[in-house]
Amino acid sequence: MSGRGRLGAFVLGALLGLLPVMPASAADGLGAPGSWQARIPVLRLAVPGRERASDPLQPPALARGQRLAEVRWRFALPAGAPVRAWLCHPQRCIELSRSRGRSAALAGLDAGQPLQFRFRLAPRGEAQRVEAIELIVEYRRADAGNLQSPE
Repeated sequence: MSGRGRLGAFVLGALLGLLPVMPASAADGLGAPGSWQARIPVLRLAVPGRERASDPLQPPALARGQRLAEVRWRFALPAGAPVRAWLCHPQRCIELSRSRGRSAALAGLDAGQPLQFRFRLAPRGEAQRVEAIELIVEYRRADAGNLQSPE
C-alpha cells in the first residue's frame, strides 16, 4: 500500500474511533513528525446569535516548535440546522462550510497552540446540539520547505 493509502486508512480508522492517532513516522516520506486527535462529545447551542466555543483543544508536547500542515474535522448537526461553524487558532479562524472536511488554511501556524471549535446559532434559530465533534491535526517540522510562513 502506498504512503498516501496507508495515511488515508489510518485517518479513516481514527475518525471512526478504531485507531488512536499517534505520531507518524518520518519513514512515511510525508515529512510529518506527528498528528493528534481530539473529540468533544456534545456542545449545546441555546442562545440565537451568540457564539459558543469548545474548550481549547490542547496539542501534545511533541507539537511544540512545529508547524500546522492540515486539519480534518467532523461534527453532526440535524439536517438544515441554522448553525455556522469555525475552527480557530489563536492567530486565525477558518469557517467550516460543511460538517466534515479538511483544510490547509492554517498551514504554517504554530502547531503548539490550542485549537478551538466555535459555533453560532442563527438569529431566531431553535436550540441545537452539535454532536460527535472530532478533529485530527497534522503537523510538520518548522523547517519543512513546503509550508507557508505565518502572517
